[in-house]
Amino acid sequence: MKSLKLIWQKSAPLFIQNFLNIFTDSLENKAKRKKILNYYRNKAKNKLTWEESELIRFLKHHRYSPFPFQWALKYDNLIPEVLFDESVSFHYVLFEGKRLYFPRNFTRNQVMWTMRSISKEQDKKSAHLYLTDAFQVENGSIMVDGGVAEGSLSLSLIEKLKKLYLIECEPNWNEALKLTFAPWKEKVEIVTKYLSDITDEQHVSIDNLVEVKEEEKYFIKLDVEGYEKQTLKGMNRFFSQVKNLKMCVCTYHFENDAV
Repeated sequence: MKSLKLIWQKSAPLFIQNFLNIFTDSLENKAKRKKILNYYRNKAKNKLTWEESELIRFLKHHRYSPFPFQWALKYDNLIPEVLFDESVSFHYVLFEGKRLYFPRNFTRNQVMWTMRSISKEQDKKSAHLYLTDAFQVENGSIMVDGGVAEGSLSLSLIEKLKKLYLIECEPNWNEALKLTFAPWKEKVEIVTKYLSDITDEQHVSIDNLVEVKEEEKYFIKLDVEGYEKQTLKGMNRFFSQVKNLKMCVCTYHFENDAV
């Protein structure tokens, strides 16, 4: 059955795939698609941003997607090579030449779909893109990756980092992260707590996690499911002491986070 799905994705005309995808999508996603299109139905076209116009054009002909743009479609038929490490019983892919492991309970199909999602998120046209040609992590930086998941961003940067803090609370991901970053374990610290403005058994603030040194360079990535504001509140000492800092903070979890 899985082989038939892959053949279908590789060979069936896209317009037929799009039609069937809309028809077979979940009731929840169908409702989201309908709600968005209804919201924009009575809005004047000359008052729409170009992104809104692209979104409407996309959803008229495609199923609901967190990436409702034409450029994202090329990843829907991405078939990454999924490998299996028999020594530990984990699936992995080669990501920029390095092993990127996935949770033990992930099937090949789940790994494939996760890689498609990662590719969409980090496309140069994506609003989820962490780094750009003009915004990069400097060599020798100390990095805090808040909200790691599979760790693809940190893995792509690991060679240039002096120290890496991986903040991830999900036990399934932590097992996989230990395998992914095993070759660099001397400079990687996995923290199984939530980032916040307090420090206790379940939470940790960056003020309590990172000892600031004036000569060091720091890079902070925060994609922590809506806890970005609390995390920033827990960085008062850090901000007062740090001299060389770059940050990437997600503002899409709540509507007014970017204000």
